[in-house]
Amino acid sequence: MSLRSKIALILSLVVFGYAVCDHALQRAIVLPRFAELERRTAETDVLRVRRALEAEVETLDARCSEWATWSEACAFLEHSRASDTDSREHCASFERGHLGLEGFRQSNINLLYVVDADGSVRWGRIRDLESGDELRWRELAFDRLQPNHPLLVRVSADGSARAEPIRGLALSELGPMFISSRPIGCAPGAPPQGTLILGRILSPALVATLRKRTEVEFDVSAIDGSLSDEQRARLDRVTSSTKPVIEFLDGERALGSTSFDDLRARPALLVSAKLRRDVSSGGHDAARYSLLSTLAAGMLLLVVLLAILRRAVVDPLVRLTQHVVEIGRTDDYSRKTALERSDELGLLSREFDSMMGKLESSRAQLVDAARAAGMSEIATGILHNVGNVLNSVNVSADLATQRLRATKLVKLEKLNELVQAQGEKLGEFIAAHPKGKHVSPFLAEVTRDLRAEHDDVEGELRSLNEGIEHIKRLVDAQQELAGHSEVREPIELGAQIELAWGIVTRSNGNSSVPQLERDIEDLGRVRADRHKLVQILVNLFKNACEAIQSAGRGDGVVRVRVRGTPAGAVRIEVHDNGCGIAPENLSRMFQHGFTTKPDGHGFGLHSCANSATEMDGTISVHSDGAGRGATFVLEFETAMRAAA
Repeated sequence: MSLRSKIALILSLVVFGYAVCDHALQRAIVLPRFAELERRTAETDVLRVRRALEAEVETLDARCSEWATWSEACAFLEHSRASDTDSREHCASFERGHLGLEGFRQSNINLLYVVDADGSVRWGRIRDLESGDELRWRELAFDRLQPNHPLLVRVSADGSARAEPIRGLALSELGPMFISSRPIGCAPGAPPQGTLILGRILSPALVATLRKRTEVEFDVSAIDGSLSDEQRARLDRVTSSTKPVIEFLDGERALGSTSFDDLRARPALLVSAKLRRDVSSGGHDAARYSLLSTLAAGMLLLVVLLAILRRAVVDPLVRLTQHVVEIGRTDDYSRKTALERSDELGLLSREFDSMMGKLESSRAQLVDAARAAGMSEIATGILHNVGNVLNSVNVSADLATQRLRATKLVKLEKLNELVQAQGEKLGEFIAAHPKGKHVSPFLAEVTRDLRAEHDDVEGELRSLNEGIEHIKRLVDAQQELAGHSEVREPIELGAQIELAWGIVTRSNGNSSVPQLERDIEDLGRVRADRHKLVQILVNLFKNACEAIQSAGRGDGVVRVRVRGTPAGAVRIEVHDNGCGIAPENLSRMFQHGFTTKPDGHGFGLHSCANSATEMDGTISVHSDGAGRGATFVLEFETAMRAAA
């Protein structure tokens, strides 16, 4: 992914993440406050409906109080008790002028009763204001009311009226009805003459009027046993709460409920207000607008930042990157970036050009130093391997010298002097002289001894020649590495193993050499670099013998196992039961200069690894730990079954 794409992606994620977090915070903190505000608003709406109902009661009570203290009403009550003609005409005139249907409509009442102090109903009607029909209510369907009737103002023994008026709601078969009952007083301070009862039915028309007045869509249901199960469950919550009960039906609707008490202060009406969730809807709209506004502002900021970053940072970095890539492709450290800027990128460009100049100079010095170090390392490895072979060469030379010093040639020279001294009497000397009889057996013995000496010296000289030839090959390694030349020839693996083992045993002295166990698969003659293979085997055998000597094992064994792999490679395993290798040293065994020997230099195994690589092979090591031996595995590619 390009730098420009990464910057755009990161900035987009930041903007998107901020918008999401901001929206989540609004939903977690702001929207609940909107919901709480909406709950309070809904409670206010329900309480407004309740206050509107209470206002109807107060309005009716004010009208009842006005009528109860009206002199005409008092006069009507007094004339209604008399039976003379004037009284009847007065009552009839009052009824026509004030107690007709129009009077009911003007006063906006459905019920008007005038009751004497003894409970006699002097006049009473219940009318439907729309149709004008007279209605009946069982509570007032009598000519005389009992003194303890709930709508009558009870008079005490001294004739004083009850202090509190009777007003409120009563349930009737005509529906819920607002009631107000006031004592009729004809003179200030005088005992009440009777009771005036006014009532207004809470009709659908009145409910509609109250809906318009309160701007709240509500319904009222009488608590008289006709409620549904859902309404009864809601009524239980309403009557157990001092506040209106608000239920959020969905994202757009809410239901507010409260109760309205009757004259006995018992719940009589269930008021249900259907409310719109305009506050929460506005909150959600505000949250959505805030989210869109944040995203839009973020995207605008993103576009501006990307344009600025592209012009000020990304494009110069792209040029600088292309310049660096071109330097890596051409190795031309003299190229200049040519960023003519006065900011940090310009400083970076100039410092980079300066660094490339210094690097070009250092590179030339490093190449010379690396060439010298490489040649030194190669020379060190060659000297190490030559040293291994020189031990064998020295032993072979010493043995040949010792054989020559112990030769039978001295006895042969003495015999020659004896023969020369006899001259022409040699035959008589051999035949008759006692010493002459031993000449022939002595010649035979000397001949056998010289033949044995000749064979021993010839064998040692052969070993000496092989060692010298191997040393010559190691010395030629410098030229082989420089020219990448490689000589692969058909060889017998068993013979090379024996050659390497012989070099090691002669250099160590036969008395301290462990036993070699061979498990060599017959692979025939295979093509390989004989000298590199012998060099690797000599190092592995030498290390195995030294590990066994270090462990002090008298039963030391070196096992060599040769197998062909299915891929056509050769696998040679060299295992010893010596001191083993600590786990922390396994990964460092082939590093240049690493050694666990007190007098070691760390060249042998490193040289083996290099030779294995040159043979298109690998070398590895495994050990179960200190004191548990080690196994070195050499694998290299070869042409199996090479022609003899």
